[in-house]
Amino acid sequence: MIYVRPENYSASAARCLDYCTNRRYNVVGIIPGDWTAAMRMLELGSASVVVVSSVEQVEPRPGVEIAPKPSSRRKAGARSAANSARSRWSDNASPATEPAAARHYRY
Repeated sequence: MIYVRPENYSASAARCLDYCTNRRYNVVGIIPGDWTAAMRMLELGSASVVVVSSVEQVEPRPGVEIAPKPSSRRKAGARSAANSARSRWSDNASPATEPAAARHYRY
């Protein structure tokens, strides 16, 4: 079960869904803004875990998990791969008589 506040629904739901996917949880539903209903489902056994996107949204208790915010760091090789691709294309200068559009299709 995923609980999100209605005012930040899309970002919170996406973060919680990513968290559930990484943990291989079977999501049975998303509850927007009704914390009492989420806790009732946990107590009745309809859900074994309630995932939230922020610690400010909930009171700490067993069965409630907080999806971490995504890291703003890039993967180590991502920037160097992009730079090498850019320099590979910029080193292939073409003659001035060639149409500009043709330069994009040079291999």
